[in-house]
Amino acid sequence: MERKPYLYQHLTWPEMREAAKAQPVVILPIGSVEDHGRHLPLDTDNFIIWSICEAAAQAAPGEILLLPQIPYGFETHHMDFPGTIDIHMEHLLHFVLDVTKSVAHHGFRHILIADGHGSNMPILDLVARRTILETEAACGCFLWPSLAVKVINELRESEAPGGMAHACELETSVYLHLDPG
Repeated sequence: MERKPYLYQHLTWPEMREAAKAQPVVILPIGSVEDHGRHLPLDTDNFIIWSICEAAAQAAPGEILLLPQIPYGFETHHMDFPGTIDIHMEHLLHFVLDVTKSVAHHGFRHILIADGHGSNMPILDLVARRTILETEAACGCFLWPSLAVKVINELRESEAPGGMAHACELETSVYLHLDPG
């Protein structure tokens, strides 16, 4: 296995100590396992957010440390679709908060939660706020489409407000771009 210096889990604990001194942004990707229409796989949110985060880490060597992805999210409203995995909102909140507080405990002061699934956002916003209040770290979160609102609006073919939600023109196009096979 090739060791990638931007992957949190590929560092040794002495390397981690040195990494904390450099103060990179530690990014925690979180997605979901859920239905995405009949045309996209259950890993759509995970695949897209991981691809975005890994590309950012590769583009900014030494400035980003990428945590292992949390693949599950808040999915209660998708449980009628086979394959969906739902994490209760309180469990998700505490689990993600445990991760951010652990990272802060080891001296990292810049944490970013990268969300691939819209229904996670209220929970992740609360995690970010609590991380700020309960540690010495700055913490924020974002939902990936917010990174490119202008470009999305320029390229979209569907009429507003449709086509830009779940299993939509946007997710389908991005997935096919990242994995044309």
